[in-house]
Amino acid sequence: MVTSNNKELKIYMKVNETNYLPSHVDWYGTNSAGSLDIDLSHRIGQLLTQSITENGCASIAVSGGRSPIGLFEELSKINLDWSKVELTLVDERWLEAKNGDSNELLVRKHLIKNKTTQIKFFPIKNNAKSAKEGQILYEQVLQQLKLPFDVIVLGMGDDGHTASLFPCCKELSQAMDPNNQQKCIVTKPKNAPYERISLTFSTISKAKNLILHMCGSSKLQTFELAMTLKDAKKMPIYALTEQPLEIYWSP
Repeated sequence: MVTSNNKELKIYMKVNETNYLPSHVDWYGTNSAGSLDIDLSHRIGQLLTQSITENGCASIAVSGGRSPIGLFEELSKINLDWSKVELTLVDERWLEAKNGDSNELLVRKHLIKNKTTQIKFFPIKNNAKSAKEGQILYEQVLQQLKLPFDVIVLGMGDDGHTASLFPCCKELSQAMDPNNQQKCIVTKPKNAPYERISLTFSTISKAKNLILHMCGSSKLQTFELAMTLKDAKKMPIYALTEQPLEIYWSP
């Protein structure tokens, strides 16, 4: 467990909240979302800087939703050579980038600014006529990126889905297959709007540093349920706990 240089940051962790975690899963907790965003942004900055130093470049994939907005804002203030960082999304809804539900719009608004304006951003949404055609084009984009990703930041839904790997979608088995050679896949969740393109479990699981970012007691309860059920078909997030994973959580 790591602590922040911020003297006001108090680590929030009770043994009985995390004793169900395997030894290869690290838990980081703070008493506020704001302090968590600062701590996690510094952690990501360290990992990207390390890769730039060792390889000359770095790669990161981030998730959408409301939870990462504060993280994106803090990350945009980090000092590093962003021109050597490749950025893409973990998943995206198949809709125009100007749509309010677009993850691309979220990233452009809250992350690509301040220090990060020189970052190399590779959106998922393209000019293809359909999500299936778009998936083929994005697969080609992924071939050009530094893989495996140095950092992937995941979120989690109240049903235990992560990325756009929903328990209700018929593509789940293929998407979660560790031997699937596809780097991305089209998913059509029954309980959520829009077709999506998502990184596959195989691509996600190969990341050098895999991070789960979540806030609130309801998310913690969902995660605890996933760890109780131990069934990735019912709650896909569980599959990511069977390998090294860093969890960042605040109340």
